[in-house]
Amino acid sequence: MAAVRARAFELSAGPDAGASPEEDWLRAERELSVAHEYDTADRDFEELGITLSRLPSEAGAVWRLTLPRGERFEAWEPGNGGLAPPSEIGRLVERVAMGKPLVPSPPASTDPGARRLRELLEEQRRSILAHDPGVRLGADTENLHQHRVAARRVQAYLRAARAYLDPVWRRMILDSLRELSAATGPVRDLDVLLAHVSEQVRTLEEPDRAAAVQLVAALEVALARTRRQLGRTLDGRPYGLLLSRLRLPPSLVAGGVEIPLKRLARKEFRRLAAEAERLGKHPEEAEIHALRILLKRARYAAELAGVGGAQRERFLEDAKALQDLLGEHQDALVAEKHLRETTVVDDSTAVAFVAGRIAERQRTRRDAVHERLPEAWRRLRKSGRRIDNS
Repeated sequence: MAAVRARAFELSAGPDAGASPEEDWLRAERELSVAHEYDTADRDFEELGITLSRLPSEAGAVWRLTLPRGERFEAWEPGNGGLAPPSEIGRLVERVAMGKPLVPSPPASTDPGARRLRELLEEQRRSILAHDPGVRLGADTENLHQHRVAARRVQAYLRAARAYLDPVWRRMILDSLRELSAATGPVRDLDVLLAHVSEQVRTLEEPDRAAAVQLVAALEVALARTRRQLGRTLDGRPYGLLLSRLRLPPSLVAGGVEIPLKRLARKEFRRLAAEAERLGKHPEEAEIHALRILLKRARYAAELAGVGGAQRERFLEDAKALQDLLGEHQDALVAEKHLRETTVVDDSTAVAFVAGRIAERQRTRRDAVHERLPEAWRRLRKSGRRIDNS
């Protein structure tokens, strides 16, 4: 309040003094208060270029409505009991809101860590939107891959900064992400499997190729089914709310905090290193998958902290190389599972036979990963230690 009092006195003594001390005080409050923006959960105001702000103070609050052509209308709300706009503003926007409740947007933090988090969340939101039409079309599988990568990054960023984020806001985002992943995951698995099987078919002897065509057809039927489910998810309300919520600044824990991104990145790498040391050189299949998840978290936490300098660049390159290697292992594991579950056969069970042959090759793929894993992990630990000590 001292800053408001000083600014009000400055205004009253200057050439822009208002007609009364109260007017100078209100103007000082508007200049120095934090503005909380309100909108519907569907972001109807934002879509139309309308801004509704509430500027609180000890004496009450000013509600400010700014329209797309620059018109501005303000109304005073005495006291701080109500969080609904005054009736004169409510009447102006009731057709836009269509009876939907208004919800406050959190004010943007000035903390560098919070700003960095917001920038990267917005970057991932744009990536999800950019690939959304391609995911729906399904002609290029890279769209779904990039769509899933952006969603995973959001999840990793929120996990790394979880101690500094409002738990309710974070849970709403993560719940929507889990529902989205449950729909995109099966489609991505079948996309990868179909590409691999189609390539393997060319290496089969001629008598097996007719059965292989039936196998590909069975997988395409399964893919079409999962795509229909994905389409329903993309058209659903939770997905729309996810994209709307990611447009807002991250909601931090009460009281405002600083997010120590570099410390969080070091913490994620240490967790990864400790788990890898515990597993040793010959981890089990499930342990490799868990290690891959930890690796993604460490890599994305490093990205969140900000890439700078050759050491950090080297760590991210080594992390991506190891992640790609573990991804090959996971693809082989998923491929074998799907192929062994294939039940569509012809009279002589040729399809099942071909599926079994290709499934056996997945073990060879996984064995190749096991051979290359120690060296890739050694490189990552070396570059990671440099980051940890910087």
